[in-house]
Amino acid sequence: MPVTIRDVAAASGVAIGTVSRALNGYPDVSDATRERIKQVADELGYAPNQTAQSLSSKRVRNIGIFISGFLSEEVFNDFDIMLLRGSFKAALDYGVNISLHLINSEIQEQKSYDQLCYECGVAGAMLFGLKTTDPYCTTLSQSERPVVTVDIPLKGERTGCVLLDDRRAEAEAAQYLIDRGHRKIAIVHGGEDAAVSIERFAGIKDAYQANGIELDPALSIYTDFTHDDAAAKVERFLTEHGAEDVTAFLCMSDLIAIGTLRTITRMGYRVPEDFSVVGYDGIELTKFTSPPLTTVNQNVRDKGYEAVRLLCDMLAGDKDPQTVTLSHTLIERGSVRKLL
Repeated sequence: MPVTIRDVAAASGVAIGTVSRALNGYPDVSDATRERIKQVADELGYAPNQTAQSLSSKRVRNIGIFISGFLSEEVFNDFDIMLLRGSFKAALDYGVNISLHLINSEIQEQKSYDQLCYECGVAGAMLFGLKTTDPYCTTLSQSERPVVTVDIPLKGERTGCVLLDDRRAEAEAAQYLIDRGHRKIAIVHGGEDAAVSIERFAGIKDAYQANGIELDPALSIYTDFTHDDAAAKVERFLTEHGAEDVTAFLCMSDLIAIGTLRTITRMGYRVPEDFSVVGYDGIELTKFTSPPLTTVNQNVRDKGYEAVRLLCDMLAGDKDPQTVTLSHTLIERGSVRKLL
């Protein structure tokens, strides 16, 4: 296993941040401490990218986008593309260089965020795709380099985040179905350890409680946020329960909703005549499903743009880390039927 910045810190008897600052040339580290850390790093074989040695968050114009879990997705996800388009637009507007890096939970175990930035030659990064169980969720608060997370609220002196009010948005989607007479609603969840899934489920429970509807655990379908997994589990659900047990599917992402819609059609049912379907995200593909999908549009491009804008402001010293909460809209299309 590669030597990490944590190993150097432990062997040197100093904090991870001190190691990062010593290796990055910060002046607030004494010469004696710096030399000791460099000696330990050499002895352990810790060798970060030397081209990034002179990085300083106040003057460098290189920033990164770290996407975690990207390679685990088997189906093209328009969400990621929309997020990147917004991010690169902000980079152009702010005159910074931006690079894309794919990581996973294992890389997070092996390398601290500071070390990853150092090796990639960036002063800070936008980080997307974190799960609540990922190592960075507990270590980012100690980072020396600025970071902006997307869709997961983390606190730290150099940690900002860009979010949607997922709880309120999903409550609105649930209320939309309830207002149209639906009471037997199957909830198609995303990953159980995803922050957005937790918040969206809380919103559904809010809407149910406000309308005096009891939550039926038998109508919950848990998926891994992929199209194929949703399609398989919705098929199993319909085979076991039958059409009389449910009138609508409330899905926690558009990919899940598209998988649900296709399964319903493949099994000989119709949308919205037999089942209504609501998605969440507002990706472009929802315009072209049959029928077009009713969905919560979370303005994904704006999310990417605002994350990079906030990161640039933090690097320039123009803004302290903060939480930016964006607005959403419910787009009504043809996938929901009003019951009599």
